[in-house]
Amino acid sequence: MNRFLTSILILFFTSTIAWASISAQPVLTRNEAIRIIDAALKQQPLFWQGFAIPYSIDRGSKHKDAAMLEVLFNHKLLSREKETKVIKVEGSQRKRITLNYRYDFIDEEASQHASTQGGFYYGTGRLKNIMDLSKPYLLGRSYYAEAYIQWYVTDIQDWVDAPAFDKARTLRRTLESKEKPFEKRVYLHHDGQKWGFWQGQPGGL
Repeated sequence: MNRFLTSILILFFTSTIAWASISAQPVLTRNEAIRIIDAALKQQPLFWQGFAIPYSIDRGSKHKDAAMLEVLFNHKLLSREKETKVIKVEGSQRKRITLNYRYDFIDEEASQHASTQGGFYYGTGRLKNIMDLSKPYLLGRSYYAEAYIQWYVTDIQDWVDAPAFDKARTLRRTLESKEKPFEKRVYLHHDGQKWGFWQGQPGGL
């Protein structure tokens, strides 16, 4: 009986110590938050996709997509082939011939990469400023902290600056982001040993 009580007491005190180590509020300094957030932004390349590829368009088209596609082709991000299509004229039995350009990714690897990442790589984020940093708070059995940040884009690709992309708001804002940074809220998570960047919303929110 004494041995059984001893085991229960050991288990109780072990659990209490473990819970105390989890529940003890960890310290998060501003400098540590800056380091973690900036490192996380640098590891998340940015991709833009304004249209689906492959894309066929009239060779004489003045549409904004035609101009953007040509820029991407000139920067060797897309291949281009001439194609001829026979199209039925709506509301009649007539048909007409269209002379198109068909744009596609330069190879299968580029196609898979773009489809996985969601478009064309245009830069990488960097932290400019932490506008607000919360104190660590307990949610479930983990501690989190929230930071409202300003961030900008570095390693901006040459094609982004082409006039054809002037009306693509994300890319236009990218070019001026150093002076007019983007803003967003991000989260940090403490795993019991150290702080790290947390993707998305903290669990339970």
